[in-house]
Amino acid sequence: MPLMNFEGLDRLVSVMEVGSEYEAHGHRAIYDHISAKVENDSAFADGEPHPSVIFYAIRNILRPSFIFGQIPDLLDLLAMVDTFRRHAVNVSSVALSWQEYYSKEPSPDMRLLTKHELKRIERYVAKGEDDRLLYILLIKNLCLLHVYYLVTAPESITLARHLNDYFPGCFSNNDRPSRVLFHSGLSDGEKRMMEEAYQECKEWLIEVDRWQEEREELLATSTAEQDATFQQDFREKFPPPLPPEELVSDLDEYLKIVEGMIYKLENYFPSDNLKVQEE
Repeated sequence: MPLMNFEGLDRLVSVMEVGSEYEAHGHRAIYDHISAKVENDSAFADGEPHPSVIFYAIRNILRPSFIFGQIPDLLDLLAMVDTFRRHAVNVSSVALSWQEYYSKEPSPDMRLLTKHELKRIERYVAKGEDDRLLYILLIKNLCLLHVYYLVTAPESITLARHLNDYFPGCFSNNDRPSRVLFHSGLSDGEKRMMEEAYQECKEWLIEVDRWQEEREELLATSTAEQDATFQQDFREKFPPPLPPEELVSDLDEYLKIVEGMIYKLENYFPSDNLKVQEE
């Protein structure tokens, strides 16, 4: 039967030993504590938690071992980080405008950026599109990796729900809105990238379902015996869409880019007055 109908997906349930080298429940408790602080602490009442909290929450998912089951949380956190990045680019653009204006109209109350600061801020603006592309690629690959994880995860029954979140409209006669944040503000080109990712994901899931049926016929043993080796057989047949350690490295790069922008701009413009500052 076609996998995309999601009948019989519960047969794919098997334990994927993610993070077996550390105490996962305690690790999750740290993330839950951060989430509660963001939601309930009066300091975050305006809905804008400090970036350092978000960076910490992301790294808590990635280290000491990547918790695949928290990829939905990671996707929402990354959407927040990209909001920080876009704001930093906007601030940089404002700074460049003031720099140009006061270069032509000097004022004793305003001080121009140094050459070093100016070069750095110009780079932030110039790299805006490249950094956005890196973010979209991270989102796409995280979606694909989470689907891969769910095929053999205890929570595989949630696969259909997550597919709808990642690829809205992938099921006919289903108009449930996505619950993830990254869909907000996607450009037409970015939407096409996600549509292409869905086609890739769909074809792969159909292949997995076909392989499973052939495997069951070939083994001709009890369900318990088949399940005992399913996870190993699955991993041998289907490698992850990309090495998880490579994805973690790309995530680290993206976080460093955004962190660097935020902290440098906070240093250059310590007040809300987004004018210019001397060295």
